[in-house]
Amino acid sequence: MTLQKTLIIRKSIHISLGLIILVLSFALERNVLLYLIIAGTIFSFLTFNYKKFHLLHKTENKSLGTLYYPVGILSSYLILYHLPVYYFQSSLMLLSLSDTLANFAGQIQKSNGWFRAFHDKKSIYGIIAYILSAVLILYLFLPNFLTLNIPYILFALLWAVILEIASLRGSDNFSIPAGLAVFFFLTYHYELNYLYLSTILILLAPAGLFLFKFNILTRRGSFAAYLLGVYLAGIAGWPWLISVLLFFLSSAAFTKLRHAIQGVKNKSTARNTWQVIANILWAVTSSVLFLLTRDEIFILLFIAFVAAATADTWASEIGPLLNKRCFSLPTMRTAPAGTNGGISFFGSVAALSGATFISSIAYYVFFGSWQWDIIAILSASAFLACFVDSLLGAFVEDKLLGLNYFKKSKTPESFTPNDLVNMAGSFSAFVFYLLLS
Repeated sequence: MTLQKTLIIRKSIHISLGLIILVLSFALERNVLLYLIIAGTIFSFLTFNYKKFHLLHKTENKSLGTLYYPVGILSSYLILYHLPVYYFQSSLMLLSLSDTLANFAGQIQKSNGWFRAFHDKKSIYGIIAYILSAVLILYLFLPNFLTLNIPYILFALLWAVILEIASLRGSDNFSIPAGLAVFFFLTYHYELNYLYLSTILILLAPAGLFLFKFNILTRRGSFAAYLLGVYLAGIAGWPWLISVLLFFLSSAAFTKLRHAIQGVKNKSTARNTWQVIANILWAVTSSVLFLLTRDEIFILLFIAFVAAATADTWASEIGPLLNKRCFSLPTMRTAPAGTNGGISFFGSVAALSGATFISSIAYYVFFGSWQWDIIAILSASAFLACFVDSLLGAFVEDKLLGLNYFKKSKTPESFTPNDLVNMAGSFSAFVFYLLLS
């Protein structure tokens, strides 16, 4: 059987399943439909490696879309379980119909254009088909008070497109229903400025492209940074974004400077997705906890985490520029600057400078004044966290490299022991802040 026929059969199954679940959502009680969706999800995982179900699961690009599909539907249903059923029906149809139409439209060869925003290739015709069908679905299933709200529909469509193009081996089968469910859940419980959010989605897109084109971040890293920027500017607020921008721009500048001065060529300086996550994970977590609790302690922890990431990066980039030798913690002897687990005088000065710079500026941005005793605690916490990172790099990172997970083939987007060390080192800023305050 040809690949095209296989694709048609598989996508027809997806449409059929979506329509069946749609009908059942009208006819069955919610708990009964939930049990059926769970059963279908389990069935999909149990049959994935069986040859008898090869037609249902296997693709030419090793896609996991047939596993993401039921998990995406289940996640959407659970998120929207207590909300009006038309929200779930909308997300279900965008997955089953719009995504399928996008796939078929992508097969048109004449004058079609292709692009890759995250990982999977997408086509211009496919995106057009996806948007047009999504408009029809939203207007068909959502009530009038929502469809008459043009900014609401505009943002829903923009967000749906982002969920479609943010795909890795078919993960859009999960991101579309789950991501739309999160959107529906938030808009049901909170009043948002949809026009402002739509503007943020559009304006930050060129910035993400800039980061990739100028080799500051990898393709996936720039997309992750784009989503981070949308969250910080659109949901958390500009003070949160400014603090992260100060860290990111200063770190990128010092990285480029070091490579230019040292004459490093043919070596990518772009940071990948995991490096972005490792540097900002705990800070984003703090911002979310603040939005949920409105407790100022999470603002202070956010500042400490960003300052810790800044201190570590400044030390790593500036230290080797100004020091030829450093003190190696593993060997307890001097070693060439830049050695893993090494500490140098100028590197330490750079770490303290970065920690103080972010702590003072971020504190003023949030609170409109400088309270130097608190800023000192934040700076010290971040500075000490940088030394924890060095200790972990000296005594733990090499042991992690021996694990089977990290022995596998490496790619520019791989999760590395250094990423794990950075996460742990940054988290220690929380511990030091509690101790010092």
